[in-house]
Amino acid sequence: MFVFNYRIQKDDINYGGHVGNERALLFFQMVRMRFFEFLGVSEMDLGDGNGVIQKNAFVEYNRELFLNDTISIKIVNIEFSKLSFNIKYEIYNESNEKVINGSTLLVCFDYSNRKVKKLPDSFKEKVLKLA
Repeated sequence: MFVFNYRIQKDDINYGGHVGNERALLFFQMVRMRFFEFLGVSEMDLGDGNGVIQKNAFVEYNRELFLNDTISIKIVNIEFSKLSFNIKYEIYNESNEKVINGSTLLVCFDYSNRKVKKLPDSFKEKVLKLA
C-alpha cells in the first residue's frame, strides 16, 4: 500500500548495540506521516479539521537491526470502523526479512473540543482508492 525507506541512525541504537524497542513506534509514525502527506492530509487534519489520536499499538520483533541498516517500512493494510482505523505495518531489512510487524489503532479526534469524531468519508475514500 505504501513504503518508506530509512537508514538506521545513531539515535536509534540502544545500550545493547541494536535498535531500541521504542523505535518501532517511531518508525510506524514516520511511514504514517509520509503516507498522510501523500494523501494530502495530516495527523492533525484528516480533511475535516479533525486529526487522530493513538488509542493503542502492537509491536512484534523478529530480528535485530543495527547502525546503518537500511529498512523498508510498509503500511500493508488499513481497516476502518466508524470512529477509528487500524493500520498494519511491516518492516523489512536489506535481505528482505521481516524484522518487525505491528499495528496502531487511531481514533479521529477533534483537538479543539477534545472529543472523538466520526472519520471523514473523504479520508476513507482516498485510502480505499489505493487498496
